[in-house]
Amino acid sequence: MNLIKSILITIALSIFVAGPSLAAEKAVGYFGWHATGKFHPMGEGAGWWSGEFSGSFESDAGDGGLFHKMSVRCPAWQKFNFVAGTYEAAGVCYGKDLDGDEIYFEWGDFAGKLGQPDKGTFTYTGGTGKYEGMSGSGGYFIGHTVTNWADGSAGGYATWNK
Repeated sequence: MNLIKSILITIALSIFVAGPSLAAEKAVGYFGWHATGKFHPMGEGAGWWSGEFSGSFESDAGDGGLFHKMSVRCPAWQKFNFVAGTYEAAGVCYGKDLDGDEIYFEWGDFAGKLGQPDKGTFTYTGGTGKYEGMSGSGGYFIGHTVTNWADGSAGGYATWNK
């Protein structure tokens, strides 16, 4: 009887300890994106962009890695100060994996010098299927704009948690 109690207590404690670590799991990899939207000039020294970043995520762990081969869409905004040479940006994202399960997150704390990569953070806010109830810090990303196209769109990538 004591052996059964010990086993049940061990299982219960394992679930309690493992549960929070699953919610706090962080994706590590590469997100290639293309952004489309509308730029709104605000005089000669400032501007506002609103639109969407979309692309795919590749986990460094490969198959079986968190969010590997996931398609991601991120409605977002970006504010520019051309006099100071700075920007800030934020948005939300939703991703769908190959099984059709979705993850939702918010991103922000992203600001810096125009033309230079900078670091931001993201927070899980829920999901479906295997991501249902996922919440908490998703870690950080480093965003890079590679090309600003003449039509107002842009292309680039972000590394996640590396």
